[in-house]
Amino acid sequence: MSQIDKLKQAFRDCHGTFPYREFERLIRAIGFEPLKAGKTGGARRKFMHRVTGKQIWLHEPHDGEMRRLMVRDQQQYLRELGLL
Repeated sequence: MSQIDKLKQAFRDCHGTFPYREFERLIRAIGFEPLKAGKTGGARRKFMHRVTGKQIWLHEPHDGEMRRLMVRDQQQYLRELGLL
């Protein structure tokens, strides 16, 4: 099992917080590319899938941990896209 497969499994099975950097690594591996959020983007992050054009907008947590609600929302979205 590759590292990305293990990361996917860890995110899929997560029911609490998840490290933001690991999530960013995961979505880049499954085809999302970062986009500029603008001059005053602050902690907002925007990613677009290379093939489908679907976007992920989220706030990068200052402490580096995605909260449970954010994890659940992203899990659901990636499942709907068939990427998780």
